[in-house]
Amino acid sequence: MLLNWEEFSLEKMTSSKDTFSRMPDRQLQAAPKLTWLYLLIITASLAGGVGLVIGDQTVVFAIILSVLGMAMIILYPFCGLIIFVILNFIRPTDIMPALAVIPLAKIIGGATLIALIFSRIRSRDFELGGRQAVLLIAFAATLFISVPLSFWPTKSLDVSLDFLKIILFYLLFVNIVRDLKKLRTITLIAIACIVVLCLSTIYSFISGDIRAGSLIGQGMFGDANDVALILVTAIPLTIFYKLKNTPVPYYKIIQWGVIVLLILGVVMTKSRGGLLGLLAVVFFMAMKGKNKAIGLVVFLVVIALILMLLPSEFTDRYSTIGTYNQDASAMGRIYAWQAGINMMIARPVTGVGVGCFETAFGLAFRPAGFGAAKWQAPHNTLIQVGGETGLIGLAIFMYLYLYCLMLMRRLQPAGTDEQKKKITLIKDAIFTGLIGFGVSAFFLTQAFNYMLYFLIASTASLTAINSQLMKTTDNNKIENTHASELKRLN
Repeated sequence: MLLNWEEFSLEKMTSSKDTFSRMPDRQLQAAPKLTWLYLLIITASLAGGVGLVIGDQTVVFAIILSVLGMAMIILYPFCGLIIFVILNFIRPTDIMPALAVIPLAKIIGGATLIALIFSRIRSRDFELGGRQAVLLIAFAATLFISVPLSFWPTKSLDVSLDFLKIILFYLLFVNIVRDLKKLRTITLIAIACIVVLCLSTIYSFISGDIRAGSLIGQGMFGDANDVALILVTAIPLTIFYKLKNTPVPYYKIIQWGVIVLLILGVVMTKSRGGLLGLLAVVFFMAMKGKNKAIGLVVFLVVIALILMLLPSEFTDRYSTIGTYNQDASAMGRIYAWQAGINMMIARPVTGVGVGCFETAFGLAFRPAGFGAAKWQAPHNTLIQVGGETGLIGLAIFMYLYLYCLMLMRRLQPAGTDEQKKKITLIKDAIFTGLIGFGVSAFFLTQAFNYMLYFLIASTASLTAINSQLMKTTDNNKIENTHASELKRLN
């Protein structure tokens, strides 16, 4: 193929500047992004080469993954949020301990926030995230205030600093998830991660674990009660499978398959708090149907079938809910709650220090009659927050939770009929998820569970999306009114 030298004439070359000036803004913005992408890929290659010389292949993998992840984030911040969610549900450090030296989640989250801030500087379109953000920042302040007088200041500081990652996640969520499609996508990704944890839990039970916890993500979900709570909370979120318009029924098959799998996972944990949360979720889901009477009958039938089909080892444990005073584990919780109340009375402003309930229990607040040698965890999220951060922290935490519930309860869907239907389904799913979390967390230590803050961020995003749809609807009405008026005058 011969070159056409006329294309390289002076006239053609001088006109290229005008051509560049006429490029769309999107293409002009993509140019610096591609430059950064190339630089990061080169950096990843160099880092990989240096790592191979050093000989630690795990570190090499982590460095390359981080650099390439940042490159993707610069181009698509939503990908950064997706990676951040995956890293916090399925933690790679629990599978490959050597990765603990590199805080992948913080690197990805920080890079996503920086990319997001730079992309929004021009438009000045960065959202704080409503009243929920103010309450989260206020709650974070109570954590740091508890540090100086903590029973273990170093640990309290670590927990407080780690909570900043939750605030980072919230800011990313509310600024990136601004339409129903993204909200659906990020929720389905979270559900997929939880299904992996559920399968790991079932495998753990089949392998002989008396009370199954997840083999994957043991740093966060190794305890059976923790697994039960997150599975319970995820059940109503499977409603997101309904949001795609298609005549093919496989979405319903997937949805019900996931629900059955999650229920099975909850049962295999033998968590009594998880069971109560499951009952609450199933009840609210049944009551959200068109015919509440039929929903109630279905709920009672499902519960009867579960109780009839459960092996005796399960029913024996669950039966202790009504005879807690004869169960050592249940009485341990009562003693822990007594100690927590005493902590709030003794230290109403700062508490005993965030993350220091067990230490304070063993050193200063062991109730009379508690004969066990171990230091007791609070086994109640409200007792945890009140005992560790004081009454101010407890009030902020409770207000945040109740505010999100009321926000979803009172939300009036806007937009087209189809959009209203979707928003109704979503707000009911988030509301029921919060109910399930609240019931289960009453018997568990879960103030810093990521699933809670995922739901809180979802309330803020859904409210913003609904407000935007409302404005669009109002603008359309005004335009239609003006058009009708002009047509009448003409």
